[in-house]
Amino acid sequence: MQNIDQVFLYMKDEIERQAKNEEKSILDEVKALEDEAYESMRAEAKRDADLKLKQEEEEMSSNASAEISESHIERTKKLIEKRDEYVKTIFAKAREELVAFTQSKEYASFMEEKIKKVAADFVGTNSIMFVASKDLSMEKALVKAFGSDIKVEASEDITIGGFIIENKESSLVVDETLDFALANQKEWFNKNSGLIIK
Repeated sequence: MQNIDQVFLYMKDEIERQAKNEEKSILDEVKALEDEAYESMRAEAKRDADLKLKQEEEEMSSNASAEISESHIERTKKLIEKRDEYVKTIFAKAREELVAFTQSKEYASFMEEKIKKVAADFVGTNSIMFVASKDLSMEKALVKAFGSDIKVEASEDITIGGFIIENKESSLVVDETLDFALANQKEWFNKNSGLIIK
């Protein structure tokens, strides 16, 4: 009887030992699966966090670039406005001085000298001299300076002073207006003043 009890006791111990081994094996496997799942979730969370961080950095960089670009555009716009204001002021003053010059005593001799210099190109031609309407009062002196008969007419295109001589037959035109000279100076100034905004 004692042998049977020992056998049962031995069997019970063996079953318990096997069960403990099995339990340990299952717990180890569960622990390994938990660790693997944890590492996988940790890696995925890190990937998500890195991706989110990268997206936020790109968005911040993009926003910063947009702000810098907008700031640069705004600064350039203000500089262009300021430059245009300076140019407008400079040429308004130049125009005033030219208008004042046309009202001076020197203006008549200036016109006569200019006409004498170009008259040779129009000798024996059927030409017309255009002047500002206010300069029609100088017609006799202008014809005399030209050296031969020439028709003198007012032109609305000449607002400051000077003259245009035109030969319709040969299409020869000489523009000695102060309006044209001022426009040319403005073009030259814009190219050479150093006030180009980049």
